[in-house]
Amino acid sequence: MSKPKLRLEWIESGSLDENPLNWRRHSPEQLQSIRDLLSDPDVGWAGACLYNERTKRLIDGHARKSVSDPKQLVPVLVGEWSEEAEKKILATLDPVGAMAQGDAEAYATLVEMVQAESLWVRDLIHNTQAALLATEDGADETEPQASAVLPQMECQPFEHYDYLMLLFRNEQDFQQACERLGIQRVQVTYPGGKQKIGLGRCIDGMKALKTLTAGGAQ
Repeated sequence: MSKPKLRLEWIESGSLDENPLNWRRHSPEQLQSIRDLLSDPDVGWAGACLYNERTKRLIDGHARKSVSDPKQLVPVLVGEWSEEAEKKILATLDPVGAMAQGDAEAYATLVEMVQAESLWVRDLIHNTQAALLATEDGADETEPQASAVLPQMECQPFEHYDYLMLLFRNEQDFQQACERLGIQRVQVTYPGGKQKIGLGRCIDGMKALKTLTAGGAQ
């Protein structure tokens, strides 16, 4: 039996029907990272969607399709498989890739050469590096961390906090503020292993004021 032939085509994103058996679920953080990478002029579409011409359905690339303009021409690897073969590809494509083991030292060497402007992409790289280090150290990710509260966010007996809220009307201004103030993603693990993750966090007011003054802010 001859192997299915693959060809690369540029197809409007909106014309690619999603697969009802797609089991992957994409978080808002992942979708934003994909969106930023696709809009990066140095990266763009560094891969392609996978489409089954026989069933007229996507096999891979649902997330990239979802963040693309429906009229945008996107790269698609088009092949022809039976419905049974399509199910097998859906069930194994990501798990096979996940079987590869990461080398924390090699990844650290790689990321030192990477300049990422997007805050979401930098967080993605940082979290990947942390996960690799935890795996090599033999850490059990299911075990709760020793402290449920970040030490720098604990209120001392003699302290009280006053708050100032900043509102941003677009993602670009928000990212610029996060970069200027050094705000990164924070993860807190509560007893029982439940986690709370947020991009923003409380920062020391005097530290923020000094940072903004040093940057020439008015």
